[in-house]
This record gives sequence, C-alpha cells and structure tokens, in this order.
Amino acid sequence: MLAACAAALQMDSLYAAFLTPALTRRWLLSEEWTEGDAFSAARPLLACHLIEFGSSANASVLEALTPLRLSAGLLADLRGAPGVPPDLSGVLRPLPGGGLLSDSQQAQLDSLTGHLHAGPERAALLFGTNHSGMLSLAAHLLGGEAHLLDLPQLATRPTDEQETLLRALRRDTRLRGARLVLDAATPLPDAQPPEGLVDRVLDTAAGPVVIVAADPLPLDSPRAVLSAGVGAPTPAEQRERWAQALGVSPEQPLLRQLGDQFHLNLDRIDALAREARAALSGSADQPARIERAWEAARGANRRLMGSLAQRIETRARWADLILPDTERLALEQIAAHVRHRSVVYEDLGMARPGRGRSITALFSGPSGTGKTLSAEVLAHDLNLDLYRVDLSSTVSKYIGETEKNLKKIFDAADQGGCVLLFDEADSVFGKRGEVRDSNDRYANTQVNYLLQRLETFNGLALLTTNLESSMDVAFMRRLAFVVNFRAPQAPERERLWRGAFPASLDTSGVEFARLAAADVSGGNIRSVAMNAVFMSVARRVPLDQALVEEALHLEFRKLGRLVL
Repeated sequence: MLAACAAALQMDSLYAAFLTPALTRRWLLSEEWTEGDAFSAARPLLACHLIEFGSSANASVLEALTPLRLSAGLLADLRGAPGVPPDLSGVLRPLPGGGLLSDSQQAQLDSLTGHLHAGPERAALLFGTNHSGMLSLAAHLLGGEAHLLDLPQLATRPTDEQETLLRALRRDTRLRGARLVLDAATPLPDAQPPEGLVDRVLDTAAGPVVIVAADPLPLDSPRAVLSAGVGAPTPAEQRERWAQALGVSPEQPLLRQLGDQFHLNLDRIDALAREARAALSGSADQPARIERAWEAARGANRRLMGSLAQRIETRARWADLILPDTERLALEQIAAHVRHRSVVYEDLGMARPGRGRSITALFSGPSGTGKTLSAEVLAHDLNLDLYRVDLSSTVSKYIGETEKNLKKIFDAADQGGCVLLFDEADSVFGKRGEVRDSNDRYANTQVNYLLQRLETFNGLALLTTNLESSMDVAFMRRLAFVVNFRAPQAPERERLWRGAFPASLDTSGVEFARLAAADVSGGNIRSVAMNAVFMSVARRVPLDQALVEEALHLEFRKLGRLVL
C-alpha cells in the first residue's frame, strides 16, 4: 500500500514535496500506531531500500520536514521496467546464458545443483583460472534472471554508498527473486582480501548465490557453501569437440597438439572451427583444416593478449643456436615436456608435479649469451607465439596494481597459444629478507601472487636473470628446469662469427679463427657483424678483417673495455 501511494504521489512533484515520514504514518497507519518506528534503519522499508530520505536543510531538526521518496529501483519495478534497477546499474549487470558444457563440467553442474537446491540459503564457490567457464557454469546453476555483481567495482565505493547498494541488493533478491553471481576473481583495490566483502553480500542477499574466484576463499558465513575447482574441458574432451567441429578423424596427429596447447570451452572451439572452415575451400584435407584451426586459435589469443605484453617475432631455428650439448639437451627436454604433456599426464596417468600443467624454466647467465634466442627457438619449434613480460615495469608501486597487471596477462595466456618470457626475474624473485614494514609485506604479496599464477598456468613460462645467485631459494625449488648460459668458448665463438654474416656476403677476407680469440658474447658478435656490414656498404669497400676488427674495437669501447 505504501509503495502504491508513494508511487502515485511521486508522479506529481507538487504533492511529493509534502510526503514525509510523519505525514505518511498519519495518512496510512493512523495516529494510534505504536508498534515501533517503521522508518528505522532495521525495518524493511529502509533495510531493503524500498524508500529513501531526500535532502533537507532542516532534516536534522524536524522529522516532519524530511522529504521521503520511493527508491529508484522499486519505482522502476512498479512500472514494470525490465533489466537491472537503476540504483544498481553501476555494480550489477545481467549474466549471459550458459554456454556448452563438457561431460566433466556437466558432472560438476549436477553436483552443485543438488547442493543449491537442498536449502533456501545456500551458496557455491567456483574457483580457478577459467573465468568464462566459471561464469557459464554459474549461469546454468542459477538459470532465469541471474545478475553478475562486480565486486571490485563495489569495493571502490565509499562505505555509506556500499551500505546503500547492499540494501538495494537485499530488495532485488527478496522482491524480484534476482539471483546473484559474485565476481571475486579480479583483485580488489588496494590489495583488499575479497572474503570480507563477499561475506557481507552473502549476509545481505536472499536466495542462492554463486561466487566466482581465482582461489578458494576463507569465508565466514552462516550459509552452507560448497567449493569446486572449475577448469576448461579436459584435453580429451577438447580433442573430441575439435574433431566434430572440423569434421576430421580423432586420430589425426596434430589434433592431439591442438587439444593440448589450447585450453578452450566448447562453444569457443565451435566458433573457431567455423572460422577455420570458412577460410578454406570445401576440398581442404583434414590436416589443412587442423592447421587452419591452429592459426585461428593463435589469432584469437593474440587479440586477447593485445598490448598486455610485447610479442616477439620468432624467426630463430635450432640450427641458429650455438650452445654446449648440456644446455641444448635441456632446451630439447623443455620442448618435449610441452609437446607430450597430455600423453604423460592423461594417457599414462603420471602424477602432475603441481596444481596445473605449467612448465616453468629459468634461463640464467650474462647478457648476450642466448637466453632470449633460446626462447625464440622454443616458441617457433612449438608453433606458439612468444610474449615478453618485463617484470621490472610490470611491478607497480601502487598496492594491488601489480596483481591486476599480472592477472590480465595470465588470464589471456591461459587460453593457450603462447609462451611467456619474463625478463629480469630477479627484480621480483630476489632473496626475501625480514618483513619490517608494510612495503615488505606488499612485496611478498606480489611474489606470492606471481608464484600462484605460475603454478596454475597452463603453458610454458620462461624466466631470465643475469644473477642466479640472487634468486630466492624457495622459488628455485618450484622450477622444472634451470638452464645456465655461460659465455661462449673459442670454438663456439668461431661458429657464431661464421653465422653472423649474411650467406650472400663474400666473407673470404675475414679470419674467423682470429676473431674467435676475442672474449665476447654471442650478442656482441651479432652487434659487431652488423656494424661491420653497415661500414662496408657505407664506404663501398669489401668486407675484410680490418673492417670487422674496427667494428670490434667500437664494441669494446661501448662495453667500457680497454682496446690496445
């Protein structure tokens, strides 16, 4: 009755100005009403944000002069307006319907559905790195009119505004039966732990609630909360879907790699398969379809990565690597681990060393010894893109920003198709000392977050450092491979000199054995060779030993080394 009368008065600005708590009480409830104050914060009118008080210069003096109006959300509901109420539009949006589910995801859905329907006030906590998959599963769980609550956006609001929004959520879930999905997967501002805000929402909202997070949360809620880790469909399920969508045999060799290197939900596989088939003629054979699907998946990942990291063109081949046999064998082992993970873990049942399928390697050694070149060779050999992440620039002095930066990178890379190369790992993973202040605690929080994402990453992560001795011991224990790159010896330097010049260039006047005596790295050799070729072209003279030695002396001066 109050809502109808208030709505009628609110249509007319003249009468709405006189609608106050005192007048409303006398008009609707009579003067004899003595069952407490209907307009106290604990009673439903305000607790569910059905009404709100307007501003008045004298509001603190006389209740009779305090304007009262219907909340924008309730008024929109009375008028039959669809969608998100206007007073929640900044933090709430409709959740799209769920996509296709694999058999393993359907089994999780059945288990979680039984839990949510077993009682009126229950919740499910979905955690993992497959954000789109978790949202799809949440949509299937809740069905109907489900809404996604942006928890980081809610956390940015002042405390009094948060309380107003929570009251509006109570109204929306009780009166409209709206069902909530809390998106706690994105780090909150100022590195706030999300569980406190999640608990407040759980205490406020009515009906079933689904929480989406990167990790299990230590919640303190009277609700019965069932936690479940959610990943992409298994590699076998993805291979089966690719085979159906592309119209190829499940026995195609490249199909196993496609299902293993990319980590996609079924509806995404269908979309990429359609894109691949549209780009080919109807007579394309099965290997051609799979190769085109691979390129379509790589292209989709490039769009996701965008400018989050620097993509490096990978032109280097194994033949370009001049390394001792020990280091070369270690690189070949890294490639084998990436290429054959599904056979070892899924087919043979080998226990995984960590929580995910991550393969993490550290490349240590002086500058110019081949660390980045080796990363290029690995990425090219695996037919994956290589992205460089400069940790020294990714780490932010602002609390919470580092985690946000890293989350964007890992969330995009987790779908597969790329190798991550983290430069200057010692800037983050250096030996940690005693925690003396908040800055030290925050630095440790950053390290812990990066360790967690590296452990659950679905691809190959390479880290480089010039100072292996400065690396944290606990971090070193988590690495699958450590490859030490040393300065090349004379025989290796001679091979580097011979390969540094274009094959079309006449190098008969260059004494490679004599140049190999100079103690320089492979990167310096490439720099000297390039400068010598430019000098030869600019002076219009043949390339000879004197010209190369002149360029070498310039390189020594650049390095600050004595030239005799």
